[in-house]
Amino acid sequence: MSSSRRKQSITLSAMPQLLEARVSDDDWTGMTDAASRRRRQTRLNTRAYRRRKAEQAASKAMKMETPAIKMDTIPCWDEENQKVALLPAAVAKAINAPVIPKGRLNSRLLFPLSSDHLITLIQVNTLRAIMTNGHILEEVIPETRYDCTGGALQVLPNLRNIQQVPESLLPTRCQSLVPHGAWIDCLPHPAWRDNFIRAIGTFDEMDLASDIAGWLSKGTGTIEPGMRGLIVWSPPWHHTGWEVSEGFMEKWGWSVRGCEEVLEATNKWREVRGEPPLKVE
Repeated sequence: MSSSRRKQSITLSAMPQLLEARVSDDDWTGMTDAASRRRRQTRLNTRAYRRRKAEQAASKAMKMETPAIKMDTIPCWDEENQKVALLPAAVAKAINAPVIPKGRLNSRLLFPLSSDHLITLIQVNTLRAIMTNGHILEEVIPETRYDCTGGALQVLPNLRNIQQVPESLLPTRCQSLVPHGAWIDCLPHPAWRDNFIRAIGTFDEMDLASDIAGWLSKGTGTIEPGMRGLIVWSPPWHHTGWEVSEGFMEKWGWSVRGCEEVLEATNKWREVRGEPPLKVE
């Protein structure tokens, strides 16, 4: 073989116009009959159109799918950081954190205070606790307003099947039958609430309100002898965070009869300060 003869290579590749061809009968190249050629071309074009539509549908379905399984979260009040936090549903249930419906995260202020309001920290905590518990109840009783603007009497429906309400705030039968002030519903112990309801008409509610919230208005914000109010540590929706002062016990001690858990919580906080335990007379 002559060395001058050059080797030639032929590159084979698929014909773009026959990408949809599946059998030899789909090949229209080289056909001289125009009608037969158009039939085969139409068949291939139809096949290509259907393929593109199927690919588009598959791509759209993939975009709609969630890339990863997201854990259900619930907005709850974070007592430690004093803010709303999104917690996994299982965690919120385990720590008994009150649920704040998503639609109400930006709800109105229940108790706006001016920047120059002279109010002590202990008083703030007491008022905040009462209003926090009222706000929790307000979420499941839309027609009820728990704010500082009115003193209308009310009765509560039976909410024992409402999971959003902490067990300590679930209405008692007495709350569901006897008209009473909304502030009573905010106390985190059923027997405590019932004691006040049964005693309605025998005590001055304004005097009690003054002792609970107004007794520090002229004070220093520290726990001192003679105070007749409540101290709230945390959380506001559970009795373990509440403490009755010695003065409150002397004047309003009848209200905590049968509330051993409230008394235990009180004495726990007093023990931390090295103070003797209180007893219901």
